[in-house]
Amino acid sequence: MIHNNPFLSKTFIKKWLSHFLDDQKEVSFNLFPDLSFFKSAKKLVYINTAKTNTKGITYTIAKEESNTSLKKTFLIYDVHTFFNTQSVLNNSRYKIKKTIQYPGYLCELENFLSVKEYMQKRLSKNSNYKFNLYKRKLEHSFDISYNMYYGTITKEKYNSLFSAFKKLLIKRFNDKQETNNNLDPKEWDFYFDVTYPMLLEKKAALFVTYNKETPIAITLLNFSDTIAFDTIRVFDIDYSPFRLGTTSIIKQLDWCIANGIKFLDFSKGYYEYKERWATTTYNFEYHIVYDSKSIVSKITMHITLLFFNFKNYLRDKNIHKKFHQLTFALKNNTKKTEKTVPVKNNTSPVKENLKELSIFDVKNEHLLKYVYDFLYKKSEKLNDVRLYKITNQQNYYYIKGLQNVTTFMAYNLEE
Repeated sequence: MIHNNPFLSKTFIKKWLSHFLDDQKEVSFNLFPDLSFFKSAKKLVYINTAKTNTKGITYTIAKEESNTSLKKTFLIYDVHTFFNTQSVLNNSRYKIKKTIQYPGYLCELENFLSVKEYMQKRLSKNSNYKFNLYKRKLEHSFDISYNMYYGTITKEKYNSLFSAFKKLLIKRFNDKQETNNNLDPKEWDFYFDVTYPMLLEKKAALFVTYNKETPIAITLLNFSDTIAFDTIRVFDIDYSPFRLGTTSIIKQLDWCIANGIKFLDFSKGYYEYKERWATTTYNFEYHIVYDSKSIVSKITMHITLLFFNFKNYLRDKNIHKKFHQLTFALKNNTKKTEKTVPVKNNTSPVKENLKELSIFDVKNEHLLKYVYDFLYKKSEKLNDVRLYKITNQQNYYYIKGLQNVTTFMAYNLEE
């Protein structure tokens, strides 16, 4: 069981209901001591509150069902199989049909004294070396700091971080040319509204990586007694050469181990980084609990099961990714706005043909990734670098560090 599950807390459920079920009431049944429900649109199924906005729930079933729960069908989303949900008793008239929907990934931390030990035992020597190298290079080239906002934060600071959080997500998924469900206005408003009170209750946290005063990676975490749930994660794609996401995970694992957290749960959905870091995989299941003595309940169960099995089939065929790409294209009607041509000639241009640019001017944002790529490859520091426009060559730029120089060509097709 997940004890003190943040996604079943009063704060989380109350906020979720206010954002997603304006005119519906929460309903409880003695059959499910841990859960509450609402009626589906067609009134045939009772669905657990919070639906897919949780990162995993567990539940128990009472030994005896009350008359109020007879002849009903219940749909329970995102059942976390690693933490052993109790099944219905054999002599109960209620039965469960389960459908696997997503893989889950989990880091088991309780037997490790440090993140260094975790990495040495979990990762290959080559990966261990590379990941530590990424972190050293990042901290060498930039003025990097890390902060876990957990238990206390001013509302002003919170608002500022969530604004930066959203901008980084938009930037990330514009680059991927995909829609992201978290950025749906209704869903984002919910996360913004619910996270602040949960952070004060120590049921949520924002882990932020800064370059000086600028947030460049943010992770929203939720907490039970022993588990840190990775809820939403993003990093600034301009820092991609430094594998900023990898360093963020290293620092979060370090924090979890130091603070007695037994599990860092990457939750549902496959990403390569989850598979690499996790010690174990599990499944997210949807459970359909139905009255086996009711014809209507049994038919409803079969229809619901067929629907979700079909969705899972489409997901296995990667149809969901194509769908996200299509919806992005329909909403934005844009393509990636840049192309680059690598330049082999690193000879210094004539000084008279150089016009210095401010690296952090908004007009030059499209050039940051090339500056950062230069920093990574040449182990230069951002404070020592100058960026120039080569005035006698269209779309050519020149970067000069303490020890190295390079030229490159970049188009900004938004101009």
